[in-house]
Amino acid sequence: MRTGHVGAEYVEYVMRHKKKLPHLAAPVRLNDPEFDNIHFKEPDLSVYDRPAKTVDPGTPPEEQEDPDHEG
Repeated sequence: MRTGHVGAEYVEYVMRHKKKLPHLAAPVRLNDPEFDNIHFKEPDLSVYDRPAKTVDPGTPPEEQEDPDHEG
């Protein structure tokens, strides 16, 4: 934090460097433009930073007897 380096990429870099692990391999190419050009939008992880909204469900309804059920 003192150096201003934060983020998953930096943490991964430091851990790999300390353990002398090789860098990740390049993405696999399938030689088919339809598949090689697929890109996904980064998910919005900020939803996990928002406080959880809890709602009181209230009093549960009373169970009513089923006239067709014998028991």
